[in-house]
Amino acid sequence: MRCLTSLVVAALVLPCGAGAQSPRAGSPTADSAAVVAIIESVRGANAVLCELAARSVENQWGWGGQYDLRATRDPLARAALEVSRGHRPPPAAVAPLAAALRDGDACVRRVAAPLLGRVRTPAALAALRTALRDENADAREAAAIGLGYSEDRSTIPALLAGIQDAEPRVRAASAWALGEIEDARAIGALVRLLREDRDATVRAAAAWALGSIEG
Repeated sequence: MRCLTSLVVAALVLPCGAGAQSPRAGSPTADSAAVVAIIESVRGANAVLCELAARSVENQWGWGGQYDLRATRDPLARAALEVSRGHRPPPAAVAPLAAALRDGDACVRRVAAPLLGRVRTPAALAALRTALRDENADAREAAAIGLGYSEDRSTIPALLAGIQDAEPRVRAASAWALGEIEDARAIGALVRLLREDRDATVRAAAAWALGSIEG
C-alpha cells in the first residue's frame, strides 16, 4: 500500500521498486512500459486510492497540466517524469489497455479507460465502444469515461446509447463524455435526460454537459 501511495504521488508511471534509470523519454518503448506499469501498480487499490490514481493519470497524460516533478529529490518521481512527458500513450499501448478493460479488477479498468481514450486510434475507440456494452456496469462506466477523453465525435452514437443505460453511473459518465466532445447533436438527448432522469447525479451530469456544449 505504501508503494501504491508513492506511485499516486509520482503520477503512477513506474512500478514499485523502480529506480532512477528509465528508457529514453518519449520513446514508444518507454511510454508503453509506463502504461503497463500504471495498470499493474493500481491492482487491488481501494476506492479512494483508485480515484486518486485515475485523476493523476488523467492529468499527467492530458493536454498540458503535467505534474512538475523536476524539483523533487525522489528518484522514482524523477524517473516518472522522464517516462511520461508525452501527451498521450502510444498506439502500441492499445493491446494491453484493451485487455485491462476486461480485467476483473475495478481499479485496473478505471485507470485503463482514460489512457485508452487518449490514444485516439480506431482500435482504441473500438475497444472502448465494445466495453460500453459490457455486462459489467463498472466496465461500462469506465468505457464512457474513456470515450470522453478521446473527444472523438464518431463515438456520439455509442454515448447516446450510454445515457439510456440501466445504471445511473453509466448514464452520468456517458453524459459527461458527451459534454467533453461538445457536439450539438447531443443536445436534444441531454435535455431529455435533464428533464426526465430520476437520478440527481445523472441530471447534474446532463446539466454540466449542456453547459459545456452550449457555452
